[in-house]
This record gives sequence, C-alpha cells and structure tokens, in this order.
Amino acid sequence: MSTAVRTTRSTSRRAGRAVTALAAAVLGMGGLAACSDDSAGPEAGGVSAEDLQRFEDELAGLEERVGTIETEMGVDGGGLGAEDTAFWDDTQSYVGQEVTVSGEVSEMVTTTDVGSAFRIAGESGDPIAVVNASAPAEMDANDVVQVSGTVVQVQRDTFEEDFGVAADELFEDADAWFEAEEGSLAISADRIEVLQAQGQND
Repeated sequence: MSTAVRTTRSTSRRAGRAVTALAAAVLGMGGLAACSDDSAGPEAGGVSAEDLQRFEDELAGLEERVGTIETEMGVDGGGLGAEDTAFWDDTQSYVGQEVTVSGEVSEMVTTTDVGSAFRIAGESGDPIAVVNASAPAEMDANDVVQVSGTVVQVQRDTFEEDFGVAADELFEDADAWFEAEEGSLAISADRIEVLQAQGQND
C-alpha cells in the first residue's frame, strides 16, 4: 500500500504483459513451424528451431526478471512489502531507527498550522501514532500514506526534542494526549506522502 507498492504493482503488470506478449509470439511462431511440410527447412520468412529456442530462452529470462523485480520490491500478492510487514509485527524493535512504512490512516488526531498528528495501521499489529512538525499534508481517515521518520517512545519531557514541536502548540489538550500515548511508540515524521486518497481507485 505504498508509492513503492503501487509502483511495484504497475511494474509487475507491465513486465507481466511483456511476458504474455512474448509467449504469444513464441507459440504463434511454433505453430507456423509445426504447420510447415517442407522437410528441407523453413520457407523464406519462416521460423527455424533455433529461432524458437532463442525466443524460449528470452521468455524464461524475462519471467525470471519479473520474479526478481517482485522480490526486490517486496511484492507479496499485492499487499504490503516485506519491510512493512516486519515493522508492523514488531514495532518495538525499531525504536531509535529511521523507517519508511506504509499504512492506512486510522484516525486523524489533530491538524494545525505547525503540524499534525494521526494514527496509521498496517495489515497486522497495533496502530502507531505519527507526529509531523511541518505544514501538514492534506489527508483524511482511511487514506493510504507512506511515512518516513524515526520511531521514538513518547515522553512528555522530551516531546519537543523528539518531534520538533511543542505539545501545547500541536494539541488542544496535550494532557489528554499524553495520558493516552505516553510510553507508547510513535513516528517522528520527516516525510509524509498520500499514496491513495479515500475512495480513490488504484
């Protein structure tokens, strides 16, 4: 569910169409060769056994390349990439690390001139808060977003240092937010990109 994911899907579809087209060409040429009754060899413009073998080798190579692309870009049947899945399954192990993950906005907490806070959810695990200390991206609940930033543990004493904005400037009721989130994990976002707006088709 990411630009990476959507790009991966498009790349895979394009490569898949190329494989299909090449396969059709090989089968068509094979049919022409099989229909030839000329035991002396193919007619001018015909297809030789060597041509068929070359096309079959190219087809096998292209299929292998498609598989490699899908593996490199984390395609797992159209869902999240492998890195996304690992993150959502064990967010605690990513504390202090920079990550880039995709997820669906499960809740918009606050949006102000100085930043925004919201929660995103993956295909497994619990939602995680995201705090962004810059002009907020236009987004709504259920949008699919890609977030890049550092995973931190929410602490009142270090909030401004960790997230780059004062809590009382971001939240209407900072005490209530800390009561719910202090000690939990959040992403201090450097970059947010809306990959798919609510109701938008792929």
